[in-house]
Amino acid sequence: MSLTLENLPPELFRYILTYLSPEETSALAQTSHQMNRVTRDDKIWQQYFLTRYTYTVCKPQYSNEEYLSDSVLKLTKPPNDCTWQEYFIQRSFQDQHIRSLLNEIMSKRKNRIHNAKLIVSTYGLLAIDILKRYLPSFRNTSTSLSLDSRNLTREYYSLELTRLISREIGLQLLDEMANRTDMHTEGKALINGLFVVQCFHPYGIFLSLKRLHSIGKRLVDDPAFPSLTVNEKCQLILSTMKAENFCAANNGEGYYNLENSFLFSTFNGKPTIPLTLVSIFCALAEECGLIARPLSFPGEVMAQVDQSSISQNTSENLSPLIISVFDSKILSLDEMNDRLVNILDRPLTHPLPITPITEFVIRSARNMVNSITQGSTSLLNSYGLYAALAVLKILGDGPLPFTSNSMLNVLKEHFPMDLHFFQRLYSNLTIMNESLQQIQDQDLNPLPIEEKRRNNESCPKFYIGQIFQHLLYNYWGVICGWDLTCMASSLWQTNMGISNLTRGATQPFYHILADDFSQRYVAEDNIDTLAFASIENEEQKNLIVQKLCSADEIGKQFERIDMIKGTFIPNIELRNEYPDNFV
Repeated sequence: MSLTLENLPPELFRYILTYLSPEETSALAQTSHQMNRVTRDDKIWQQYFLTRYTYTVCKPQYSNEEYLSDSVLKLTKPPNDCTWQEYFIQRSFQDQHIRSLLNEIMSKRKNRIHNAKLIVSTYGLLAIDILKRYLPSFRNTSTSLSLDSRNLTREYYSLELTRLISREIGLQLLDEMANRTDMHTEGKALINGLFVVQCFHPYGIFLSLKRLHSIGKRLVDDPAFPSLTVNEKCQLILSTMKAENFCAANNGEGYYNLENSFLFSTFNGKPTIPLTLVSIFCALAEECGLIARPLSFPGEVMAQVDQSSISQNTSENLSPLIISVFDSKILSLDEMNDRLVNILDRPLTHPLPITPITEFVIRSARNMVNSITQGSTSLLNSYGLYAALAVLKILGDGPLPFTSNSMLNVLKEHFPMDLHFFQRLYSNLTIMNESLQQIQDQDLNPLPIEEKRRNNESCPKFYIGQIFQHLLYNYWGVICGWDLTCMASSLWQTNMGISNLTRGATQPFYHILADDFSQRYVAEDNIDTLAFASIENEEQKNLIVQKLCSADEIGKQFERIDMIKGTFIPNIELRNEYPDNFV
């Protein structure tokens, strides 16, 4: 008998199908009844599903027992007793709807907030499986696009929608925390509280806490570990944290950097503050079979490790260990009282007061507020402000730290799609509700775009999309818009020394996006567009363009980069605003 494709053993045929995409396998199934039968092997569709999709639920449920970042990833069988192939097809139809809504958001100003909310409320995390395929950092290196093949507008809105989903999950988890009565204060539950805050970080939803489980498993699997005392186990955890680069921030200027309040930065090697270190220590302690809880005092956050399980087997009454994680030290009660002598009315005695998890999260929010008010220049400021307000509004009972008007300005500039949260935040303020309603009305009926056309009498020298170098400060940027004369306030003009320029404020001024991701307002006298064209080294040119393409806001203005001409191509909105002003 001749060997045909249909006669191959199932295992071999399944192996061959792994080299095909699901779409190609579906096409193969239509070639014959035999192919239709053999391509229905559910094991291959299980592999297709688990390769393409990461998330299987719309949002996580708050948990005391497992890491929130990983609770949404477990899937052992398809839901509702369907086959893997049926579940794959079901998700494929959902993918089509998500793409359709994304295309509308990209191409139409009308209903942009409405369509974004529809994606968030209907699909949640499931949508991220589609959206992240358009993000450069998640593309497979074998399929990565060249600079001039990237759709920057699609990347921009995919990232904004992913962040919107992440923030919505953060709000929902805060609501769960506020309504739960069984909130544990140790281990995974503690770091899950900070992960909720992490959801407001621009890349927070992509953080996995599995690393803590891997570290804990490595410690526990050491043959010598069971014979260690609790004190020795704590010392081992502290030294392991240092080796894993979970380090304390110096008490200098960098201590108040807003990044220190986000787990994402800590897990990427940035030094951090005591509160974050204590949460990591408590999680690792639980991985090692210990019970560690937070102790919070003004200016100090420590951990307390229970030894009661040890003392039950001995006649000795062992007090809990006090761990200064920030200093990598185990303290006696007397040593801790000495450190807190100027803070406490009277010395502490056992049992020490355990900090409830909601108070721990609120303290994290207040740390963020302190970082912002102390003049942090972090690009995370708007995200930190959003996180702090969400936590203080939902878990706290005190006044909010910022005025309504300042928050409305942040909303308009950074979070225009988060309208529902700000409606909730200021539901009792009539003036704010009117402003928010105006935003909603404009989403349904956007105001016409005011065209800016070039004319012969007063014509800007440069064009939208041109790459330039600043003549004084040497940074690179791209032109996003212009005014015929300086439209900034007189105070800004004085501070920037505009009157010292040759043509002062009467020359054209350009709205630009710089390679440090800032948005600036630059006089025509300070723009050099010939600098980029004069670079002969193509690799150097690519590095400049890559840096500009890394700015979040680039896709809000431009659709793609034309590497041959060395210019950015405006997206449809910018073309409508400047119909004859781009190269």
